[in-house]
Amino acid sequence: MTHRSGSEVRVRTVVLPTRWAPAEYDLLQEIAKHSDISTAEVLRRLVRQSHPQLIPSRQLVHDVRRIGQNINQIARHANTARSVELVGELQAAYADLLDAIRRMLAS
Repeated sequence: MTHRSGSEVRVRTVVLPTRWAPAEYDLLQEIAKHSDISTAEVLRRLVRQSHPQLIPSRQLVHDVRRIGQNINQIARHANTARSVELVGELQAAYADLLDAIRRMLAS
């Protein structure tokens, strides 16, 4: 039987050096200590468990903000005018916001 060294059977061959702010690194170490695993294992688990689209695109953030601003304007107008007619418009704007959030989570 031939004995192979650990470096010959190593599965993880990519080394990823990164820069961290002290507060970020402290938090990473705290998570690792609390979980009783290495910081590298914390990062690997986060990558394996995360949704592929963890960070929303700039366009999606822009769209959600725009819809939120529209909802605020409608709500302000409805409160000022005490208008019941704007409820449908507000509900439609809220539905648009939910759709944008669902797109973010699905992509």
